Amino acid sequence: MLRYVRPHAASLTLVFVLALLGAAFELARPWPLKVVVDYVLVGQALPAWLAGLAGLLPYADSPRGLLLWAVVAGAVTVIGSVLTMLVVRMIIVTVAQRMVFDLSREVFARLQRLSLSFHGRHAVGDLVQRVGQDVFVVQGVLSAVALPAIVAALSLVGMFMIMSRLDLTLALVAVAVVPLMLAALAVFGRQMTASSTRQWQTQGAMMAFLQQSLSAVPAIQGFARERYVQRKLEERGDDLLDAHNQATFVSLRYNQATVLITGLGTAVLLGLGGARVLDGHLSAGDLLVFLAYLAALYAPLNSVTTSIGAGVAAVTRGRRVFEVLDSQEEVPERPQPVELIRARGEVVFDDVTFGYWQNQDEEALPVLEQISLRAEPGQITAIVGATGAGKSSLISLLVRFYDPWSGSVRIDGHDLRDLSLRSLRENVSLVLQETFLFPMSVAENIAFGRPEASRAEIVEAARAAHAHRFIERLPEGYDTQIGEKGATLSGGERQRIAIARAILKDAPILILDEPTSALDAHTEAQIFEAISHLMKNSTTFIISHRLSTIRRADQILALENGRLAEQGTHESLLAAGRVYAHLYKHQHLAAL
Repeated sequence: MLRYVRPHAASLTLVFVLALLGAAFELARPWPLKVVVDYVLVGQALPAWLAGLAGLLPYADSPRGLLLWAVVAGAVTVIGSVLTMLVVRMIIVTVAQRMVFDLSREVFARLQRLSLSFHGRHAVGDLVQRVGQDVFVVQGVLSAVALPAIVAALSLVGMFMIMSRLDLTLALVAVAVVPLMLAALAVFGRQMTASSTRQWQTQGAMMAFLQQSLSAVPAIQGFARERYVQRKLEERGDDLLDAHNQATFVSLRYNQATVLITGLGTAVLLGLGGARVLDGHLSAGDLLVFLAYLAALYAPLNSVTTSIGAGVAAVTRGRRVFEVLDSQEEVPERPQPVELIRARGEVVFDDVTFGYWQNQDEEALPVLEQISLRAEPGQITAIVGATGAGKSSLISLLVRFYDPWSGSVRIDGHDLRDLSLRSLRENVSLVLQETFLFPMSVAENIAFGRPEASRAEIVEAARAAHAHRFIERLPEGYDTQIGEKGATLSGGERQRIAIARAILKDAPILILDEPTSALDAHTEAQIFEAISHLMKNSTTFIISHRLSTIRRADQILALENGRLAEQGTHESLLAAGRVYAHLYKHQHLAAL
């Protein structure tokens, strides 16, 4: 947390100085009351230092004049305290919001760098909760923990020093409640930590369920399962309510215990203080000052205890944030990676074995075993196999979404682990089976891989993908804002925009994972004709179940149970009569 504080050291130092000034104003507030009682109403002689000060003030030599100046002094202390704390809180809010933004930006950047394995283990809604809500922990630490604790500590020290000069015995009795408060913290602290942790975990699970449900509205409505999902939501809502109530009740019991301790302490001190006035050890003004400090003394103590409760919640939320920041990168980049400028497109898989780790403590089974292949620059390679054969996993390794367990993947002789991730992925264009479109304009979606592209280049790519005509019919053409996940477009329209995006990027390696599954055969033929020049200049990998697409390939790889069963041309594999021929015969060239 300290590294987020250092950039704001100057502002926080000013806060500390102003907090000292505010504490001084608070310490001065009871003294005008003592002046009124002892020196105006009772008529005691002014002490030398106060008499000297009164001599400098006009009309202060009379009781009424002294009363007027006491009222002015009381007003100045109140106004000074209010203005000082106002400035302090304004600075704290500004610094805290800046820190929240910095932390949120770092968490989001970290999430983008973490591998698909990490994202596969965490629900999207829970991650949204962490980056959008839990990051406010830094604001809570500053405004609800650090600031009250600092102000309270300064006030406590100052009050105890002054109270000791008034009556050391009563001052010691006043602070005797501190051990009792520490005992209350020991009793409730562990309960607060456990209940707060459960509360934020349950809230993260609720966010995940909401995100998943809202993303699946078509399926929910299509199966008429609105009531079923509503019941599931209510069950999770009950869990969240129970967790919230548990955390609230524990915190409430802790706070009330501290109120009880301070209340009893006040009653005891009031009796002892009155007795010492009757015995002549204190003046009436001294007693009023002491009682004012006594009331103010327990307010900082309560602030400290309340801050501790807020700190427990902050620690819980902070752990969720720093769990992301401290997560180990499963696809790490070397300290000084090789920058791949423009690849020729030679791709080699050398004895690659790979699988997915669901849990680090459990042994995983490989989904690809001992895969070796070579694709030359400009060559088209089709990958076929039954569902679950490992086709998409093979492609994921080429973009380095994951690293192989053993063996290596190379581009132009470079092991992918030696390349910078950015330069590697800049050399690859993707058209995935699940089309990802962003809630921005059509033009921005097409230019996602080349944000600097001109409008003319964007339109040219859209024409090549046979998307220009339907885009022009949209309300604002290329400037039309697309709904979340492209919900305002049909499946075929989304796919054509994704193809236009790949065409515009014009990378030396092109990956097409079921690129035309949502298109009719006629449109598919038109698109492949339009991107044929791109495929000639790129090393292309195609996953498809359509024979018309696969037959264009220079080589076909047939996967079976995670192994490369055979490879060759369409004709040679048909003649071999094995895996590919079987798939061809049953028209089951599936790709998932």
